[in-house]
Amino acid sequence: MNNEDMKKMAIKASVFALVSITLMLHRSATKHIMITDAAGAPVARGSSESSYTLLVDKNVPQGKENTLIIPLPKSVSSDNIILEDGYIDHELRIYIDSRDEGFYKDNPVVTDLDILESAVCINQNESGSVCLDFKTDQLYVNVSSLTESSTIEVKFYRPSEKYDHIVVVDPGVPENAAESGADSALEKDSILDTALLLKSMADKDQANNVKVYLTRLSDVEAPREKRLELVEDSQADLFVELSSEGASDQEKSGLSAYYNDKYFIRCLNNGQFGDIMLRNCAVKTGTDAVGVMPVQDEEDVLTAVRIPAARINLGNGSLSEDADKLSDEVYKKRLSEGVYSGILEAFEVME
Repeated sequence: MNNEDMKKMAIKASVFALVSITLMLHRSATKHIMITDAAGAPVARGSSESSYTLLVDKNVPQGKENTLIIPLPKSVSSDNIILEDGYIDHELRIYIDSRDEGFYKDNPVVTDLDILESAVCINQNESGSVCLDFKTDQLYVNVSSLTESSTIEVKFYRPSEKYDHIVVVDPGVPENAAESGADSALEKDSILDTALLLKSMADKDQANNVKVYLTRLSDVEAPREKRLELVEDSQADLFVELSSEGASDQEKSGLSAYYNDKYFIRCLNNGQFGDIMLRNCAVKTGTDAVGVMPVQDEEDVLTAVRIPAARINLGNGSLSEDADKLSDEVYKKRLSEGVYSGILEAFEVME
């Protein structure tokens, strides 16, 4: 073989390698399924005509034990699938944009899991798009993958099996939010914005492996009992409430923290946790710290939580100084950084 032939072969090999890599990347990309959280957002099951119980085949293939296997119409790709983790209601919802009407009336899901309390197919439209709604007996972390055989495989784990640290964050809704005043609306949105920034920060921090569960992702606040159930179901180590209510001096601008002083937790008591959270938030934002104070209301959610818990009041939206800060995106980001650094410091103390 002369030099010219060797050059041609090398070029062909390079092109083949490039094409192969491109195909591998494309196929890898198609395996990705969009996963979102849906705390406190129940799905509409519709009428009996638009929803039905899924068929379940318990004869699982060898090596696929303890797995939920969901068949897909051949035309469906990852672009047509969205998974919603409705953890507060113990639900996994899988939205499939299909054109194969009635597919799940003939094709069963395959699993030997005994954690499923119900499995329902809800028709989203007349063209075949559906929501597969799986309700489990308790809160699980689900890990899903799209296989070569046109199925979704889902594994379920308890939160403590997947995460080193677990935090429930409760973005409170101001009591006067229902009046739809500008100040209350600003506070409500700012609180949720801060919580979402915090969750995004934790999701990206692989080194510390912290899982943040939010009690709400919309304007609707979860009932008190649901929030307390989430603390227990998630196996949470810490509880943090973000609020703009309860400041001891409504005319004074700044941050404050509240805690339950009725019992003592050996590894990290509530007063100490409140102080850690307030100090970190004040340092990150450069905002005055009003103080750390015990809660007075016996019905306060903090009084029922039996893990280290604290409320951080982000300010008073009725004061122009605090209102300006709460509407500033940079300030909300710094505030979320303060909350997260406080959480990490608390875990250091607990260890």
